[in-house]
Amino acid sequence: MRVELAYGDGGLPVDLPDGSDVLEPVVAPPLPDFPAALRAAIASPLGAAPLTERVGPDDHVTIVFSDNTRPVPSTIIAPALLEALAAAGVPDDQITLLVGGGLHAPMTRAQMDGLLGPAVTARYRTVAHDARDPDQQIFLERYPGEPRGGIYLNAAFMQASVRIVTGFVEPHLFAGYSGGGKGVFPGVAAAHNIMRNHGVANLAHPRATYCIAEGNPVFEDVRRIALRAGVDFLCDVTLDAQKRVTGVFCGELVAAHDAAIAQVDRQALRPIADPYDIVVTTNCGYPADLNLYQSIKGAVSAGLGVRTGGDIVLAAECRDGIGSAEYAEFLASAPSPAAAMEQMLQPDFHRIDQWQVQMQVTVQERARLHLYSALDDADVRALHLEPIRDVSATVSRLAAAHERRTEERARVLALPHGFQAIPQLVPQAG
Repeated sequence: MRVELAYGDGGLPVDLPDGSDVLEPVVAPPLPDFPAALRAAIASPLGAAPLTERVGPDDHVTIVFSDNTRPVPSTIIAPALLEALAAAGVPDDQITLLVGGGLHAPMTRAQMDGLLGPAVTARYRTVAHDARDPDQQIFLERYPGEPRGGIYLNAAFMQASVRIVTGFVEPHLFAGYSGGGKGVFPGVAAAHNIMRNHGVANLAHPRATYCIAEGNPVFEDVRRIALRAGVDFLCDVTLDAQKRVTGVFCGELVAAHDAAIAQVDRQALRPIADPYDIVVTTNCGYPADLNLYQSIKGAVSAGLGVRTGGDIVLAAECRDGIGSAEYAEFLASAPSPAAAMEQMLQPDFHRIDQWQVQMQVTVQERARLHLYSALDDADVRALHLEPIRDVSATVSRLAAAHERRTEERARVLALPHGFQAIPQLVPQAG
């Protein structure tokens, strides 16, 4: 049977064994006029007064945007918010556009032009957050119960009298959901704070996974810090598998984010009765599969649907390479995934991007991980992944090997849009 996988910006057709199951996100109708819906949501927000009633000529406003690894329609969102601020009398020179990418490499001027539109970046002060630059950050608070250390956020965000956060909400591999407070933390946070939130103990928690908020230590920490910092207005969207907007949620942080989460659950949660022998997955195509570091997310979602000892086949283009020197160096320096995990479990071990190593290794403790990508085979093997050059042939080979071992037909699941459809194990009664 032919299945089209989301891969790069062109897709990847593959042939899978007849009878394979395909898990797609639930179809949600895209908004027929997103700009109009956006303006309406800004004017009639959830749990908050309209933006034009919350700001005035004396305010200094900072708007946070996601970077170019996220498919947020910022070229539409930015003008709509700026239009509302102008209507409220906020001068252009009192508005800052802040690109918050957490520990991602800060965006260049050309990249920010592409993200927001050159007409916007030419008119307004536009800056990229650098989590590694302490001169950009100011103190927010101590960690509860700790006399030393503390939380630091971007000064341009904290010094604003009005703080607006934008983004989009989708399933997240350990924070439960993206969007909401993640625009603040880790979006505009200091590197050491991000490392703490993404620490080994938090990520090992059984509720630190896709589509879980309550009891998830990562999610709860993110929301608490965002609320403590003060977000005056949230503007989040949800998308379908083709990256069309299915909902726009503006207003108070919790009210707007929770409404978006409910929409994501309706689209993404897909029940399965039993784990599968082979799961074929993606990282949702471009731009999410720009690099391997980001693409590990697709493997983690597949891990929710594969049996212990099974196989995961990940198709992710990775046109920009591995994507994180720290991630690559840490994995390549370890003789095996198990050895990398052993290092992470040592007391006081901290390393930037160790969390993506932890996520990958956790998947590999459950299943073998094969990667179809544009990366060199040697680079893939150095990161303890099995490079493949043909998804269809690999699945056929794995299915045949399973049948020889067990004398049973392999159960194959395809997730063409990766973590846009989250396998939810719901055993059938009887």
